[in-house]
Amino acid sequence: MDSFTDTRTIKWPFISSPIPIISISLVYIYVIYFAGPQFMKNRKPYSLKTFMQYYNLFQIIANFWLVFNVVTTGRPFVAIWKYCESFDKICGDNTEKQLKSLWWALLLKIIDLIETVIFVLRKKDRQISFLHTYHHLSTAIYVWLTLRYFVHSFTMTETMLNCSVHVIMYSYYFLSTFGSNIQQRLLPFKKSLTIIQMVHIAFIWIVGSQGLRPNCGNKIVKYFSVMTFFNGIPNLLLFLNFYGSYKKSRIT
Repeated sequence: MDSFTDTRTIKWPFISSPIPIISISLVYIYVIYFAGPQFMKNRKPYSLKTFMQYYNLFQIIANFWLVFNVVTTGRPFVAIWKYCESFDKICGDNTEKQLKSLWWALLLKIIDLIETVIFVLRKKDRQISFLHTYHHLSTAIYVWLTLRYFVHSFTMTETMLNCSVHVIMYSYYFLSTFGSNIQQRLLPFKKSLTIIQMVHIAFIWIVGSQGLRPNCGNKIVKYFSVMTFFNGIPNLLLFLNFYGSYKKSRIT
């Protein structure tokens, strides 16, 4: 893998070695499945309402900022129909800016893990599903692998789409912290959020499959496409299964 290491990104925190991302992942699993539940065993759930409001507001602003940066200084739409071309060729003079945006996206994915810790402290065990933990961890590791080894122009598109979805999602979460009346009004949109998640994952999976064609790009493009393909399948299936729970709850 050393031959694929991107020398432009390994100078940044979390990228120079796999130890930080592996350690964060293991600590995350330990806290949410072992240490956290044990700590909360004989305690009442914490409210954390103010913290959640500020956290959700931060997520809205940070994700919007990333979308703005990628759209204004990158070429995320060109990367769709010029998928087989290299990151440097599509970005041109803005290559360094886009690489930094991708690093900030990685940092944001790591910050996303705080959300699960909040669930543990509030004893919202039902929300700590396999889908939730797998999606958070797999996304963070996927972005890390991309920055470390497989920098590709389509990552701009993925960042734009994923962060746009998160702006909508965290806006929903932010509004839901203002009491049960607001939550009831927002409830009809909950199903739409899952649909938006599935559509954006399916789009990334389909477009990313272009690299599986024999005449598409170099080895980095190929490996990035394989990674995107196999990362998309379980995420999409898990969201489809979760979407099916809406129909089951309606029947029961």
